[in-house]
Amino acid sequence: MDPQQRLLTEHLGFAPLTLIDEVINSVNHIIYNCLDGLDRFLVSKRESQIQELRNKSTDNSDIMLDDEEPTNPEFRRRVFPLEDIKKGTAELETLLVSHVDRAFDKFELYTLRNILYIPPDLVSGGWVRLKHHKGLNLLVQDDPLRDKEIRQLMEKINLELTLRKILQLQKAKATKLVLALKHYRSCVAAIVSLGLQSQLSPEKKTTLRQHLEPMNENLYYLLGQTDTLLEQTLKLEQKLKSGNFDGSSECHFTPSLRDVYMNHKSLKLLSECGVIKDGEQESSRLFLYSAVAETPKGTD
Repeated sequence: MDPQQRLLTEHLGFAPLTLIDEVINSVNHIIYNCLDGLDRFLVSKRESQIQELRNKSTDNSDIMLDDEEPTNPEFRRRVFPLEDIKKGTAELETLLVSHVDRAFDKFELYTLRNILYIPPDLVSGGWVRLKHHKGLNLLVQDDPLRDKEIRQLMEKINLELTLRKILQLQKAKATKLVLALKHYRSCVAAIVSLGLQSQLSPEKKTTLRQHLEPMNENLYYLLGQTDTLLEQTLKLEQKLKSGNFDGSSECHFTPSLRDVYMNHKSLKLLSECGVIKDGEQESSRLFLYSAVAETPKGTD
């Protein structure tokens, strides 16, 4: 596309040739509709002529139509032949289209050379330019380095747009999560505020109300511990598959000091929340064993 065509396309919002094609297509559509309407009119006129002959004739066998065309001379004289209708409309269509095409060839040449036309010297000389092109040097030749910079900027823009979509999606997820947490907090607050109908003791209510706070640090700690636990589980699985226990046929898992401490704190927290009763805390034998296999003593 030459510079003047690019200028017109940017200014109009469409290519000049597109406008001409739309005009030609619209006129052709009108022509075809007219020809189709003419064909339907002639066929309907033929049917009305046949019906008129049927009504006036005293001998219906001579003029009534069946699957074949009758050979009655009066029928051929007073009724349009169907073959002539189809042939005549086709020839008329060819004649109209040929005349319209010649006229539109002239229209296209005149429009592109006179109406939608800007002299090339005015565009190349910078005399005609768009408003947002003010201050641009359009006479500069193509610069590969500048084109490379433009492509890099476009890639950065696309990256930022992609990041923006991701952030909007995360924002929507965070909004739903906040709403869910608010609903959870309102439910807990409703449970605490039941008063005499509540089965929780005042101490448990106070504990439950105090724990309604952000869990950022606890969450990060749990995530870290989960990764460590998964790593230890994978190591244990590999060791169990290999069967390498220094000649031992069985292994025992003993809780570490940290396991005992965490088990004690967990039971205490569950007791404070009312999940387990106070008497069950001492009798409970739940232990969070670490995935560390130890061989029995005396197997060396």
